[in-house]
Amino acid sequence: MTRSAALSAYRTALRATRVAFKNDAEVLLASRAKIKQGFFEDLEQGSQTVQEKIDNLNSVSKFLVQNIVQGEKKEDGQYFLNIHDKTELGDNETIKQKKADMGSLAGAKATKRCSDK
Repeated sequence: MTRSAALSAYRTALRATRVAFKNDAEVLLASRAKIKQGFFEDLEQGSQTVQEKIDNLNSVSKFLVQNIVQGEKKEDGQYFLNIHDKTELGDNETIKQKKADMGSLAGAKATKRCSDK
């Protein structure tokens, strides 16, 4: 079971690189080489459990597919974004929030001073 889950996660990661870096052969090959290197190094090191490594690789795959968007510069100087159906699109709700309500996202410090009441 673990071996098949690991190979499935590996194949899923390679597919994710194909989706994320479809039109950029150099980055596609480099990302696949990095995944291959990391996959086999992680299996040898044994610092994490096998299931943690599989979960980590699945998280990387999900991130690549949902959050990486390629941009292509057109002749007129504008960029065309290659957004696909699996790209995660936010709802921009954080734009409507006040910076004080956002906490650490806005750079606000979570600690209070003695002089604050």
